[in-house]
Order: sequence, then C-alpha cells, then structure tokens
Amino acid sequence: MKWYVQWLYPGLKIKRWLFLFSIGLMTLVFGATMLMNYQIFGILEEEIFMLAYQMTGNYSYTALVLFGIFLSIAGILMMMIGVRKLVKRFIALVVPDDQNRVSRQVLGRIELAKGPHIVALGGGHGLSMLLRGLKNKTSNLTAIVTVADDGGSSGRLREEMDIIAPGDLRNCLVAMADKESVLEQLFQYRFGGNGELAGHSLGNLFLAALIKEFGNPENALEAASKVLKIRGKVIPSTTEEVRLVGKMSDGSVVEGESEIAAYPADIVSLSTIPENPIAVGDALEAIKQADMIILGPGSLYTSIMPNLLVPELLQAIRESSAPCIYICNVMTQPGETTGYTVGDHLEALKKVTGDGVIGYVLANKQPVSEKIREQYARAGSYPVKIDEGKVEKLGAFLITADLLGVESGAVHDQNILAGKLMAIQNLLHASISSDSLKAYLKGIRE
Repeated sequence: MKWYVQWLYPGLKIKRWLFLFSIGLMTLVFGATMLMNYQIFGILEEEIFMLAYQMTGNYSYTALVLFGIFLSIAGILMMMIGVRKLVKRFIALVVPDDQNRVSRQVLGRIELAKGPHIVALGGGHGLSMLLRGLKNKTSNLTAIVTVADDGGSSGRLREEMDIIAPGDLRNCLVAMADKESVLEQLFQYRFGGNGELAGHSLGNLFLAALIKEFGNPENALEAASKVLKIRGKVIPSTTEEVRLVGKMSDGSVVEGESEIAAYPADIVSLSTIPENPIAVGDALEAIKQADMIILGPGSLYTSIMPNLLVPELLQAIRESSAPCIYICNVMTQPGETTGYTVGDHLEALKKVTGDGVIGYVLANKQPVSEKIREQYARAGSYPVKIDEGKVEKLGAFLITADLLGVESGAVHDQNILAGKLMAIQNLLHASISSDSLKAYLKGIRE
C-alpha cells in the first residue's frame, strides 16, 4: 500500500480537513468561472442567473459577478482553514509534545541557515565555549578540531584502540547540539570508581566505538552529528594519530601534549610526529567557503597551533579571502604563556603562520574582579596585558571589547563573544572604505 494512503486511515482526523479543502477548491473554481463568464458550469450558471432575475426583476450581469466574488472568497476561506487545520494536525501527530514551538523552531532554523559561513579552529574548552555562542547566530558553522590530545580518557583510548583522540571532538559535538538535553548530558558523563572504565567519558567511548564500526573518524562524526542533531559540522584537522613535539627553552625536547603543557620550561617551538600530517578534505573545503576564519580562544600551543601544523590547512587559510581573527585568552596559562601579552600571543602564532594571515586580534579589556584574580594568581595565571603597539607592528588590527559576563569569571562569555564576532563579521563585509572600517571597528571596542 502506498505510504500516502495510510494518512487516510480512520482516527487520524485528517480526512475531514482534506474534504473541507476540496470543497473550498471547487467553490473557488466555480466562483472564478462565473466571474470570467466561461460557461463551464452552464446549467448551474443559468439557474443562478434566473434566480437573480426573479429576485431583482431584471437581467443583471452585475448580480452574477457579485455572486462569483462571494463564492471565490468563500472558497479561499475554506481552503485556508483546511490547510491550517491540516498543518496543525500533522504537527500534532509527528511532534505531539512540541507542537506549539515547531513554527518558531522552523523559522529559527531558516534564519540560522542564512548566517555567514564561519570556520573555527582550535580545541579544548575554549573552542567548545565559542561554538555554544556561535550556533545561535548561524548554522553554517564548522569546527576544525585538534586531535593531538594524549591525556586522560582520550590518551588511554588512543593507545588502547589505535584511534585519534576523541575528547575535543566530543566537546564540540555537545556544544553544537541543537539543544543540550539528556542525551548531551550522557555524552559528558564520566565513569568513577577504580575499574577499567574509571575516568572515561561515555561520549569518548561512543565515538571510539563509532570510529571502529565505520572504519574512519569522518563517517563516525557524521553519525554522531545526526544523533545529537548538531548545528554545523565537526571535523578533525587530520585523521592521522599525530603527537606534538615541543622544543623547550632549556634545550629539552618533550613529546606529548600533556607533557609539554606540564613541563616547567617555556615552549620555543612545536612540531608533530609524523611530520606534515594530511588534512581532512572537508576541512579544506570549509575554509575555502568561509566568510570568517577564527583561531581560538584556547591553549595557544596545545589547542590552536596543532591545527596550523597541518600544512594543507595552513595553506588553505593563507589562500582564503576570508578575514582571519585570533581571539586572545583572557588569562595567561601557566606552562604555556606565562607573562605573555596580547602581542606575545600573536608573535608566537606568526612564527607558524608567517605574515599576512592573521588580520585581526580580538582581546578582552574588561577588568577581572579582585577575588577571581587572586584565585587565578594562586595557580600562576594573570590577566593578559594589552599592547596595541606591538599588535599593530606585527601587522594586525587590534579590537578590544568587554567580553566577560556576570557569571563567566575570567573566561569569555559565549553569548557576548558571539555577538561581537557577528558585529565584526558584518562590518568586514560591508561596502565601506578602509578608513571607515577601522573607525567602526574601533567603535566596537568603545
């Protein structure tokens, strides 16, 4: 039996509204033919014409026209009521719990689909925070995520199952989910105790199972994206099992992201094993179509730079016409950026990217409360100082703004940050002169 016939089964309360729509359509056709005097319904029209004569005492075509208008309006009203009731009934059958919100959701998705194509590169909590804000501005959102993590649950799964690190990918999937429900909470659930599962998150295990089932991370992420109904795409920067290698200021060479971050000396340079990992094709395509490319926020050396150490990705960013914006962290990170200013962050990135890649730097200028400063100071972390002169000398335009929320502490507020980025995006794509653009961008930071 055809699928559409099943919609006519008793009890669905659909046939009555289909019948009303059909009657309305026939009434509209009849009224229209009377207006145009097509004589399609000759006998009926003649009877109506005679009735009009008996009522008015003369042969008036005006009466026939008026009756045709009446029938046309009545037909349109019946059709509108029929369609409205049909749509409501379909929604009630398909989405019984959310039928009052469906129209808002549909309109919201249409609006998000019109948003700019934004590509964000990074990893860790900084990237997932950014994605939570941006997903409410556009659904044309792509997260390109580092897979060099070798600590905790991700590190254990890498070694035991011979797969790329799933942790940062999981965080981005959850952050971009259409709505963070029980399913998303389960993805973040972490097992306790002392058994083999201790320390593992359910989401990491789920992704690891999908990677093994589908044979490659890309298909696994596509399946997970459908489960979570994410807005946009999550793509690994590479599917190779890369490991970070850090050259330290004391001459040591340290291997592994977690070891590099914990090492007491400063980081001088980074490389990967294997050298020149191959980029994922979808990541290159996303950069090619991007309206804006964002680096950070997040750990400078262990979350942002690993993506730039994939040669094809870096080359794609260089060749892109989209503006590239670096979002500087609010606080310095002990072991990675101790004592760094905004300019120092940019200088470290430029050693990898070269000139002409990062055109804009977004930094927080809002003071951190004394209580929170003291808490961070005990861990060796301090607010990043703004040095506009150095940033401009390095060839980038500095944009400062209040990026902290009431409850965000010393990290960016996701909604405020997303709002500032969209304002910058709109200005960068406006048809205005370079001087006017800089004036408007300076206005954002006032």
